[in-house]
Amino acid sequence: MIVMREKAILTNEIIAEWSQKADEIYRNALHKAKAPRPAVRLGIEETLLRFRDHYGTDSLCSIRCHKDRNALRFVISQPGVRVNPLTVEDVELSVDILEKLDLKPQYSYRARSGVNTVIVPIQLPPRKNEMLLRFAAAVLLAIMTGWIAKALPGGIGDAYIQPAVSELFKKLSSIFSAIATPLVFCAVINGISGLGSVASFGKVGVRLLKRMLFTYLLAVAVMVLIGLPFGLVTTRASAGGGNVFQQLLALVLDMIPGNLIEPFRIDNDLQVIVLAIFIGAVMLSLGEKISRVRDFISEVGDLVNQMMRLICRLLPFFVYLGISDLILGNRFHNISKISLILFMSLAGAGIVIAVMIIRTKAMTGLPLKKVFSAQLPSLMINLTTSSQVSALPESIKCCKDRFGIDSKVVDFGLPLGIVIYMPNGAIMLGSIAWVLTVMSSGPVDVPATLKIAFAAMTIAIAAPPIPGSAFAVMPILFSVCGTDLSMMPLAVIVASTAGYLLPAVNGFCLQLELLMTAWKSDLVDKQRMTGQAEPAGKHPA
Repeated sequence: MIVMREKAILTNEIIAEWSQKADEIYRNALHKAKAPRPAVRLGIEETLLRFRDHYGTDSLCSIRCHKDRNALRFVISQPGVRVNPLTVEDVELSVDILEKLDLKPQYSYRARSGVNTVIVPIQLPPRKNEMLLRFAAAVLLAIMTGWIAKALPGGIGDAYIQPAVSELFKKLSSIFSAIATPLVFCAVINGISGLGSVASFGKVGVRLLKRMLFTYLLAVAVMVLIGLPFGLVTTRASAGGGNVFQQLLALVLDMIPGNLIEPFRIDNDLQVIVLAIFIGAVMLSLGEKISRVRDFISEVGDLVNQMMRLICRLLPFFVYLGISDLILGNRFHNISKISLILFMSLAGAGIVIAVMIIRTKAMTGLPLKKVFSAQLPSLMINLTTSSQVSALPESIKCCKDRFGIDSKVVDFGLPLGIVIYMPNGAIMLGSIAWVLTVMSSGPVDVPATLKIAFAAMTIAIAAPPIPGSAFAVMPILFSVCGTDLSMMPLAVIVASTAGYLLPAVNGFCLQLELLMTAWKSDLVDKQRMTGQAEPAGKHPA
């Protein structure tokens, strides 16, 4: 069904009008009057601007939109010289930011009879609770499978059904693990090497990164402290013997790869992460000298990321196989400890938020009511959409208009933070790996606890800023932490429940980080926030 068909010269007004109409069509398709989707408006606007840059305004440009049940398809056409307007090399920073935030749509280009055509497909997202309902159905089917297998006569269930389910589950788990390793490897390299703008931004950028790192360390420390009273850690030496210091030394040495190939050959995911950090840091120091290498790794990362997205469509089936395997294998013991994951995730996030609020109050002296009311609109969008990307326009408005933060701090820090700032996600990932490891093999020692904390922090940074990204990185987290992969279906269910709240709390903390960084650097309109005049002779830097 065609829901939009227009033709005009690409003036600024027409570009703005068509972009707004595209956004309205998307909202109507979701049946939500206020469902923000920056990718739609910004993606169409960017395409139209490139059309005008390459083909001029001498001929009419046409746009039409086809709608079906699962997607919208925008088709933009204009006569001109045969050239793909989407593959130019002099890409502006705004386009880079869109790509990092996963806002850049998947384009396709064709040229026929002197007419250049770009097709922009936009998938309509599933309902927020649709995945949870699929998981619930998968669990019910698994319970029915277990009951039927046990009811079959002659041990048919144990002889045929249980081995078949177990083998299918192992095969699917190995696929997840195989894709997850290169996904995190590329994500870590791209994340570090993409921080080149930090150096040019100066002390403010470095200060913001230090604050983010401190909050990450605080988050995993809080997670460990919450878990200690529940008997998740043992002070006994590991099977290899030695005291705690020797175990920690062995952990550090095991993290250091011997060469560039060995971590992949022996499947040591912790060494893969450390190697990715080292390569990313070297690429960051070389800058534009290796732009082609950076582009290659980025494209490989996009390829692996898309592969993982396609595989993640099998998550309900994966949960069904995993729960069935646990039931048929009579390994559903200590299931009550799953509630501990939710408690640790939510309590840890609450403590991190409280510390952030106290730090903000101590530094700025602003009334908490004023700080909270300024963030309320973006917080509500985050809560309803589970995506900081969706709340990006309102977050920008909060930081610039309500907090009075300098535009260059917001334009740099907010997109960067959305990509790498997920401290509460680190708490959830660490809690999942820690508790499920204890459920499968008993309490862990001190070095293993530190390994879980380090892995959770690193993988949270590497996780893409999209809903459900935890599913993509869980296999490598389990591999690093030594968690039994048979427990992963339980992790998927828990993450899909608690994970909806994490973008909101991460976004709330991120805006406080920006406010404190700007306040410390004197890059905030303090008069607007405090209602007092600036001291004589003092001007923002």
